[in-house]
Amino acid sequence: MVSKKISLHLNSNKPKSFQALIHSIIKNTHNIKTIEIIVNIDKNDNEMKEIINDFNNIYPQLITFLETDIIKDFSDAWKTLNLILKNTSEQVVLLACISDDLRFITKNWDKILLSYENRFEDGIYRLRCSKFKNKIYNDLWECGYAPDAYSFYSISWIKIVGQWCPCIGPDSFQECISFYMKNISSKYDRNIIVEEIDFSGESVSSGINLKTRISRTRIYYKAFFILMSYKNQKMALNIAKKIIRNLKDYNFDIGLNKYEINVFKHKLRNFIRRFNFFKYRGSPNHPINGIFKNILFMIWCRISYFDYFLLKIIKFLYRNGFLKKILKNKVQYKNIVNIIENE
Repeated sequence: MVSKKISLHLNSNKPKSFQALIHSIIKNTHNIKTIEIIVNIDKNDNEMKEIINDFNNIYPQLITFLETDIIKDFSDAWKTLNLILKNTSEQVVLLACISDDLRFITKNWDKILLSYENRFEDGIYRLRCSKFKNKIYNDLWECGYAPDAYSFYSISWIKIVGQWCPCIGPDSFQECISFYMKNISSKYDRNIIVEEIDFSGESVSSGINLKTRISRTRIYYKAFFILMSYKNQKMALNIAKKIIRNLKDYNFDIGLNKYEINVFKHKLRNFIRRFNFFKYRGSPNHPINGIFKNILFMIWCRISYFDYFLLKIIKFLYRNGFLKKILKNKVQYKNIVNIIENE
């Protein structure tokens, strides 16, 4: 029996999208026998089970599934990933959290990634492969809103971390860990940029209606501050230090204990940035700008009843040609128009 080398983890309740993802993996993989895909599906999702069985009949032991009822809404999606992690095969070298919207388009992608296996003697590294693979993170918040979403992690890295994430965003939480490692010392930067690998379908939350997207905006907002909370950032920093202590080139002279997060400054920064949230979240031209609009946004985030009126307003503005004038960002406008027109 061929050992599993790469483990791909995800949630999926979209059978057609999941099927297309698996086809893209099979088509472009050098040795499919070394790949394992572990997916969490909803309880009694027989259509997903049937698709998984069909693939496994042709490619034995390719897909393993967990059937849970943990995910009540999008805010719960991260919880199952830590369960999936526990089911990873012992021989695995690389792991990644992916989405069923993703498509593998690089031929022999597995062979390319596995070629980095012996780059570091201690086996601790991260392969950056997404559209943000070349991004340099100068501000902690960038890790939250623009993480390298489809990185592959060495098994040694993940074993030290012990989980994918403690809140929404395995990609953003792991990015925070990497951020702290590099900030403690550039010699502890264990990121490898893999220029040979490309994906399509890197967007998130595709195929959902406007009502669901609005609801997810609320979830993303709340989740962002959970990720950026002192508690979770302290955890990310401590894990970064733990990884560093396991590096072959760990230098005792670089005092890890000197690098700490100032509780007051951290909380104050998060508080101040709430009043111009979208600017600091990487969207300086967002229509919700300034203190007053952000206060209204914060109130809306706590009262879901307002969604009904917001939906009506957005569709009214679109029908009467005002939406384009309000949304200066062409990509944002195009996305919303596509959602409205396809509902």
